[in-house]
Amino acid sequence: MSKMDEHNKKDAIVNIADRLPCGIYRTSIDGKIIYANHALAEMLEYSLEEIFHVSFQDIYADNKERDLQIKRLTNNSKTSSSQEISLKTKSGKIIIVKDNLRTIKDKHDNKIYFEGIIEDVSEKKQAEEAFKESQARYKILTDLTIEGIIIHDNGRIKDTNASAQKMTGYSAEFLKGKNVFQFIHPDSKKLAKINLERQYSGLYELTLIHKNKSTFLAEIEPKTVKIENKEYRVVAFRDITLRKDIEKQNLALSTAVKQSPVSIVITDTKGIIEYVNPKFTEVTGYTYDEAIGQNPNILKTDHTVSEDYKEMWETISNGKTWSGEFLNKKKNGNHYWELASISPIIDEKGETINYLAVKEDITERKKIEDALIRSEKELTQANATKNVFFSIIAHDLKGPIGNFLQLLNLLKENFNDISNEERLDYINILTGLSGKTNKLLDDLLLWARIQMNTLEFDISKVNLKTLVDFSINLVSEKANEKNIEIISDIENIIIKINENSINTVVRNLISNAIKFSHKNSKIVIKSKISKNNTIEISVKDTGIGIPKEDIDKLFKIETSFSTFGTEKEKGTGLGLILCKELIEKNNGTIWVESKKLVGSTFHFTLPINN
Repeated sequence: MSKMDEHNKKDAIVNIADRLPCGIYRTSIDGKIIYANHALAEMLEYSLEEIFHVSFQDIYADNKERDLQIKRLTNNSKTSSSQEISLKTKSGKIIIVKDNLRTIKDKHDNKIYFEGIIEDVSEKKQAEEAFKESQARYKILTDLTIEGIIIHDNGRIKDTNASAQKMTGYSAEFLKGKNVFQFIHPDSKKLAKINLERQYSGLYELTLIHKNKSTFLAEIEPKTVKIENKEYRVVAFRDITLRKDIEKQNLALSTAVKQSPVSIVITDTKGIIEYVNPKFTEVTGYTYDEAIGQNPNILKTDHTVSEDYKEMWETISNGKTWSGEFLNKKKNGNHYWELASISPIIDEKGETINYLAVKEDITERKKIEDALIRSEKELTQANATKNVFFSIIAHDLKGPIGNFLQLLNLLKENFNDISNEERLDYINILTGLSGKTNKLLDDLLLWARIQMNTLEFDISKVNLKTLVDFSINLVSEKANEKNIEIISDIENIIIKINENSINTVVRNLISNAIKFSHKNSKIVIKSKISKNNTIEISVKDTGIGIPKEDIDKLFKIETSFSTFGTEKEKGTGLGLILCKELIEKNNGTIWVESKKLVGSTFHFTLPINN
């Protein structure tokens, strides 16, 4: 071959090398570049002229890689090697290349230079790394998810995640290659096959079979995906047995709440209503929409004081249940009674998230209870009336009559042996006993007529001063016996009352004042007109007074309170009870102020125009 032909051949080879997409190079043993094609220069971001002034040691990202590669070629019989290395471009960017290197020797077997072909595999490596990372992420995600995941090819299982293995009870090795239908209950196979044929991608439910032959209800969500240009079915499934049980329980609970015969109210922690059941609407008249967002105080009446609500909130705020009764108001304004039990609803963290109130309408029950209380009170009073009545007959009436008979017998037996003066003493004593007995009988008959509601109670115009003076005159003899002065300061006013009953009251109160006053004392009777068109009369003494613990007993028939006067005068306990009933029949009130050893003041009011 001529020199010209050899030169042309070399030029042709160079031209071919320059057009190749991979880098081609030749270096000296010490790394100086002897030849490089355009592709290598572009790969390393140099011009062709610049590349010949660069040593291979300068473009290695890590010279140790180059040294190791050359060392392997130098120290053994190999003349070529292939490996991936990292190179550094002119701008400092690191690229990954595949370097196919071989050793060129002379005829004496001496290494004279290295030459090789470099292929940029950065993008390929990035893609591989991304694929590996994607696979790792997929593996992590599928293993971490609580949903079971099965990948199958027309029913033949290709892969499963840990949740799928746990839910079915089988290992990944066992499941791989099996037909998915052998894990589906016969009752669900038809639906599963239809949805597979339709390539259905929505949610539906199947009954699956566990390794231990038990079954569980699963929610299935299949999708068709392409993996390496082949279609597979990816099935996500979750065990919904517990959820179904909870839904069933919730449905039963919801039905029970809706059909409950008692009102149920759920509020937030601030007391704002979030739910009411139909019974609440029936009882209160408020619709569901009207109640939601309201505070339960829309039902509040003045009967329930703020202290009651404060106690309720303190109880439920401390995680305890409060129970009590409310008098509430319906939407139409009518009142009703309810028995309420209010409890906090506490979450798994121990925090209160709602309050639950269960309320029963007890209006009718309260009416029955009130009727029973009234009946019991009336029965108690009737028994007390009976007891007092028999007590008076047995003691207070029997005593004077017995004394009367004894005195009459003494007078009869000794009539001829005693003087006229002594006979007069007997007659005076008998007259006194007759008067007391007659007074007692009058009181008993009056009291009996009041109890039987047969007392005639005509209202007439009466001069108050005249009435009081008349009563004072009737008891003046008793007052004179103890040298007690009665001072009257009564308004000269006309009032409309039942005259006989008020005469009885005034006479009883003055008699009581005389009875419990010491000798040589005073009794003051006063009156004053009040702003509310009533007049107040008071009878004040400076006698022995009444102990504080006995004051409440004075006007109650069931206590039958009686005590002796300053001269051991005996009473029946009936007088003040008669006074209270007669004053109330005249639309007035009666009360007493007293202090032991200081005296007592009895007050009563009467309307001026009854």
